[in-house]
Amino acid sequence: MKPIALTVIPHHTRDGMGYQHIRIEIISEDGIVEPDDLKSLELPPLDGSQGVVFEGKSPIWVYAYLTHEAHATAWVGCYDPRLNGAVVVATHTRGVGVGSVLPLELPA
Repeated sequence: MKPIALTVIPHHTRDGMGYQHIRIEIISEDGIVEPDDLKSLELPPLDGSQGVVFEGKSPIWVYAYLTHEAHATAWVGCYDPRLNGAVVVATHTRGVGVGSVLPLELPA
């Protein structure tokens, strides 16, 4: 079993913009992941015309790796519970800028 699970949930921001929400879960028995685990971590198929938001407890280096892997999507954001939204960290579209906070409710 892989130690990190990625679940894609079609969702939308509070403003109604559709995006792909990716929930990150550490599922190893001891709750620990190692850098070597990145070798087996793959993003599920994504729609490149939409943005992606990553959310979940995980080491920062997992977020960095996944952001790189999601490069082909319209934009990439990371959920920040303190802001009740996703901070855009990469973009390929004029409609969403780096540093923007996209207000959203977490999907169930």
